[in-house]
Amino acid sequence: MSALDKQIEAIKQLYKEIRNRKQKVEPIIIGKFALTVYTQGMYPSPVISLLHPDIEFMTHLLKDLGYKPSGNIFSKNDINFEISNRFDLITGKFNQIEVDGTVINVLSLEDLLIDMMNECINKDETVCELIKMLIRSYKKAIDFHYIFMNTKDKRAVIKFKEFRR
Repeated sequence: MSALDKQIEAIKQLYKEIRNRKQKVEPIIIGKFALTVYTQGMYPSPVISLLHPDIEFMTHLLKDLGYKPSGNIFSKNDINFEISNRFDLITGKFNQIEVDGTVINVLSLEDLLIDMMNECINKDETVCELIKMLIRSYKKAIDFHYIFMNTKDKRAVIKFKEFRR
């Protein structure tokens, strides 16, 4: 079983336990692990970053599942979760993706691209190449209007238009 397969199994277990506990709010995968999801593991991340409003609930849940806290990272074997309640990190969209019968929430590709573009316009060529690859792969599904309306830096808008061509 690959590292990504193990991470997906851990996420599915977490979602199952959240549903068993009748929690109404499920976490959203954010950060570099969202990139891992959209690249289907081509860009691996050792940490699964989750956004959830109830840090205390998630802390108890992860501990109950055998994860040990170290700062804001919870680890068990080679699986690492990071929990945040910083909803200002997203502008409001997320996607629901089905993985082996389990629906998980993932930061929208558009919000991920907007976030990544901040690094790209600050001269991180690796991130620029990743953005180009994602745009090529998902061009027909990307809501560019949403991206242009929610991108605050004009340099980023120019780059998005350039990469979309």
